[in-house]
Amino acid sequence: MPERTAARTPLPGLPIGPRGAPPLRLFVIWLSAPAGKPCAGGPLESFHGAAYQNNRAVSGSCEVPQAPVARRGVRLRQVARLAGPVVLTSATTLVLGLTDTALLGHDSIESLGVAALVLPVWIFCTALVVPWGSATQILVARRHGGGDTDGVQTLAAAGLIGAVGVGAVAALAAAVAAPVIVAVTAPARLDRGEATVMLWILLCGLPFTAVTAHLRGVLAGTSDTKSSARIAVAVAALNMALSSILIFAAGLGPVGSAIGSTAAVAAGALALIPRVRETSGLVAVFARPDRAVWRAWTALAVPDVVFGVVSYGGDAVVAAVVARAGTVSLAAHRVMGLAISLVWVFVFGIGVAIAVLAGQRLGADDDRGRRAVVRAGAVLMIGASCAVALLLTALSPAWFRLLASDAAVSVAGRGVVWSLPVLAPIMAVDTIYAAQLRAAGNTKAVMYASLFSVICVTLPAVWVLAMVWHWGLPGVYLGIVAGWIARTAATYQRWRARAGTDRPRR
Repeated sequence: MPERTAARTPLPGLPIGPRGAPPLRLFVIWLSAPAGKPCAGGPLESFHGAAYQNNRAVSGSCEVPQAPVARRGVRLRQVARLAGPVVLTSATTLVLGLTDTALLGHDSIESLGVAALVLPVWIFCTALVVPWGSATQILVARRHGGGDTDGVQTLAAAGLIGAVGVGAVAALAAAVAAPVIVAVTAPARLDRGEATVMLWILLCGLPFTAVTAHLRGVLAGTSDTKSSARIAVAVAALNMALSSILIFAAGLGPVGSAIGSTAAVAAGALALIPRVRETSGLVAVFARPDRAVWRAWTALAVPDVVFGVVSYGGDAVVAAVVARAGTVSLAAHRVMGLAISLVWVFVFGIGVAIAVLAGQRLGADDDRGRRAVVRAGAVLMIGASCAVALLLTALSPAWFRLLASDAAVSVAGRGVVWSLPVLAPIMAVDTIYAAQLRAAGNTKAVMYASLFSVICVTLPAVWVLAMVWHWGLPGVYLGIVAGWIARTAATYQRWRARAGTDRPRR
C-alpha cells in the first residue's frame, strides 16, 4: 500500500473514503461495508507488527488468526448485555441527585440553597478522580482480551493504591480551599459555616469515589458490569434511607445529606472489593507499586481529567450565560439539561461497552471481531439514543409540566426541545469514534477534540448568539449544537488520522 494511503487509514481494517469525504458519509459507508479480509501490506501490518509478519510467513496469508465473527444479532446482544448495567448505574446516579435535591427542597429553601452552592464544587472534585477508573477499564480490557491474568491482577492492586492516593490528595486540597470557595461564591444570607461543613463531609468520601471508579473499571474491563449496577442500586437505596433519616428525623439538614451520601459511597466501595477479588483472582488487595503500570495508567487518565474539567467548566459558563437571560430561561435550561442527560445516559453506557469489547478484541489481535463489535454498538447506540430523544420530544409538554409548575418555564423549554432529536445522533456518532480511540489507548485525541469544541466553538457561539445577537435560549442551544458538531468533526479527524493507535498500549 502506498505510504500516503496507509497514513489515511483511520483504524486497522476500516475502509477509507475519498479525501475530504464528510465524516457522516464515511461513517455510513463504514457501517454498511462488509468485514473483508485484510490484504498484504495493508493497515493490519502496521497495527500488529511482528504478529502479522510471523503469521504471514507461516501460512502465506496476510490475516492474523482470529475467532470467527459472530452474526450481527449476537454482537448486538453482547453489546446490550454489557451496556445495560452501565446505563442502569448512570440512571441511578441521575435519579439519586434528583432525590437528594427533592429531600433538601422539602426540608427548607435554605437547605436547598446550601446544596445548590456545594454540589457543583463536589461534582468538580469527582471529575478529578473518576477518569482514573476509565483508564483502568481500558488497560484491563486489553489485558483481559489477551489472556493476561497476571497483568489484570497487577493493575487491579497497583491501581487501587493509586486511586486512594489520587482521591486523598484531591480531597485534602479541596478541603483546604473549601472556606475560601464558600466565602467567594455564597450569597449574603446563606449559612456559610453549614455549607463549609457539608463540603468537608462530602470530601471525606472522595477517596472512596476514586476507589469505586477504579474497581468498576476492573469489573467492566472483564465484561462484568452487572455487579457494579447491583451495588449502585443498593448504594442509592442506602443513601436515600440514611439521608431521609438524618435530614428530617435527626434535623441535620444539608449536613445529614452529606453524611448519608458519604457513608453510602464508602459502603459501596467496600462491597466492590470482594467481587473484584473473585473476578480477577486477586490475592492481595494492595500490592507493591508497579511503576510501569502507573505510568501507563497516568498517561491514559490525565487527558480524561482535562477532558472532564473542560467539559464541566464549559457547562458552568453556559449556565452563567443563560442566567443573565433571567430565572425563567435558567429554569428551562435546567429541565432541558435533565432531558439531555437522560439521552446521554444511553450514549455513554453503550460507548463504554464498545470501548471495552473493542479493547478486548485488540488485546486478542482479533481485528475482525473488533470491527463487528463497533458496528453492532453503532447500530444500538444510534437507535437507542434517537428513540429516547424522539420520545422525550413527543412527551415534552407533559414532562415540562411535571418538572416546572410555572407555565412560562414550559413555554421557554418547548422552544428549544427541537435540540433533543438533533443532538442525539451527533452525540452518538462522536461517541462511537471516541470509544474506538479509547479502546486503542488514545485518550489524548478525545481530550483535544473536547478542548477545540468547547473553547473555540461552543462558548464563542453561545456568547455571540445569546448575548450579542440577543437570540436568548434558542441561541444558546444553537451554540451547543454547533459545539457538538465541531467536537464530532474533530474526533473523526483524530480517528481517521489514527493518531497514537499504531501501537496500542498494553
